[in-house]
Amino acid sequence: MARRKKQNRITLTTVIILLVILALYQLLDTNDFFSDSGQDTLNVNTQNGFVEVHFIDVGQGDSIYIKTPTQDILIDAGERGDTVVEYLNSQNVEDLELVIGTHPHTDHIGGLINVFEEIPVKEVMDPGIVHTSKTFEEYLALIEEKNMIFTVVRAGTKRTYDDGVVLEILSPANPSEENLNDASIVAKLNYGEISFLFTGDAETTSEKEVLRSGYQIKSNVLKAGHHGSATSTSDDFLKAVSPETVIIMCGTDNSYGHPHKETLEKLEKADIDVYRTDLLGTIIVETNGADYDIKYEKN
Repeated sequence: MARRKKQNRITLTTVIILLVILALYQLLDTNDFFSDSGQDTLNVNTQNGFVEVHFIDVGQGDSIYIKTPTQDILIDAGERGDTVVEYLNSQNVEDLELVIGTHPHTDHIGGLINVFEEIPVKEVMDPGIVHTSKTFEEYLALIEEKNMIFTVVRAGTKRTYDDGVVLEILSPANPSEENLNDASIVAKLNYGEISFLFTGDAETTSEKEVLRSGYQIKSNVLKAGHHGSATSTSDDFLKAVSPETVIIMCGTDNSYGHPHKETLEKLEKADIDVYRTDLLGTIIVETNGADYDIKYEKN
């Protein structure tokens, strides 16, 4: 089991200063790690191999490991950081090119503290919203301590990798501290003809913002927002995404009642295949860019 190192508590003022410093560092070095629109013409040949998306069972939380032919990417790590570290070790992950902390709630970034302590990380994407929790303070302190690139992202950020994978950030555009769920980073991953939409805990307000933006959000696989809550996966959003498959990440018999009955009925009515980590454990989607297969841990 990985051990959590003791961190000195830092003040809210220090947290804000850290965010400002890290954001300035991002702007100064932007040419070193940002893709620009001119890179859309890079190699998009999916003959380079397979892309795997692992929806790791961390109970009531999100953690998604993406393995491409050239990149190891992690989105969130639930609160069970040891579980995620052990899983990444089982996948022979030696380092991570990119980590996305969708928003500051502990069931998304809490486990990243363990990940940062145990696995080298090159860059962290974050919505840049200040939160006063000790978990968020430790998260920021480790990013600074280990000299990770800290990128405050907004809708429109796009990365195109040599292996044909394209990562697009669709939200947030103007995040507010009033609703951290709607500050969630919403990301779309494209590989050939197959696409995934990762929504963090984005709720209806964020979904409407994405729809108004005019982004192409139709995707084969949708990670349901906010663990299948009725406050996410609105009718218009679901229609625009038009997924074949929906993954719901939630804990067994969780106190929130996730996924909500309204969401499950909506997905059933739309004849969408639903896979749940509380029922199936870790779920893995593998694609060659033309079609995809789904495997899961439990029968």
